[in-house]
Amino acid sequence: MKTALKSLADRTNEWFSSLVMIAWGATLALPGDLLSQPGFVAFRRFGMTEASWAALFAFVGAARIVALYINGRWPRSPHIRMVGALFGAVSWVQASVLLYEAAGINNTPVTTGCAVYALLAAFELFSINRAAFDARYHVS
Repeated sequence: MKTALKSLADRTNEWFSSLVMIAWGATLALPGDLLSQPGFVAFRRFGMTEASWAALFAFVGAARIVALYINGRWPRSPHIRMVGALFGAVSWVQASVLLYEAAGINNTPVTTGCAVYALLAAFELFSINRAAFDARYHVS
């Protein structure tokens, strides 16, 4: 438990992003068709169902939580954290861009979500760097 709490303190950005991914998955899994809303029009062009998006985000978020929990107990955990943070960076940039595009398609103002997800992506880049440092200097 003490190691898990230290991981939480040292990897707050990664924990937060992972929990946001799980929250996205849970929200998309709720009844109703969120992707049919005008703000998500750009998400539909990928040909994925709402259930597919939900499963993808929830799975990756949960996998990242597991990697963060075992961090330091298994030599490959920094590599898993790097892959998770890379997926997070790509996902949050994609979410930001798709929300921006949806505003253009709908001729509506850009939402604050664009900035929030862009910042999440930026912090994921920081997390990649931190995990790479851990992989280089703390793994034997």
